[in-house]
Amino acid sequence: MNKKIKIGKFGQQLAAQFLLNRDYQLIKENYYCPEGEIDLILADQKQLVFVEVKTRLSNKFGLPEEAIDQNKKEKLYQTALTYLAKEEINHDNWRIDCLAVEIDQANKKAQIRHHKNIY
Repeated sequence: MNKKIKIGKFGQQLAAQFLLNRDYQLIKENYYCPEGEIDLILADQKQLVFVEVKTRLSNKFGLPEEAIDQNKKEKLYQTALTYLAKEEINHDNWRIDCLAVEIDQANKKAQIRHHKNIY
């Protein structure tokens, strides 16, 4: 497994734990379909939350959340719609969030920013 994938998986684990500590319930990780991929699907009380996790070791290429452009948001939206249809979920109480994870390797710390309803 290459370094980029390892960093992404670690960031996703941190993001999932961050949300679980805030009483979210994990439904699915790494949902794939022809439209795209969603890192985490959780429930926040009665609302379904689709989460894109972006992880960085530095800000050399910008903040993690800046990597989610309009095209990526559209893909997330279409992927969420596919999941809802496949699972026969017929309500509109859902949103798409981003968790930006910055890992400080030297101090063995991570900073997580939760951006709700990015689409």
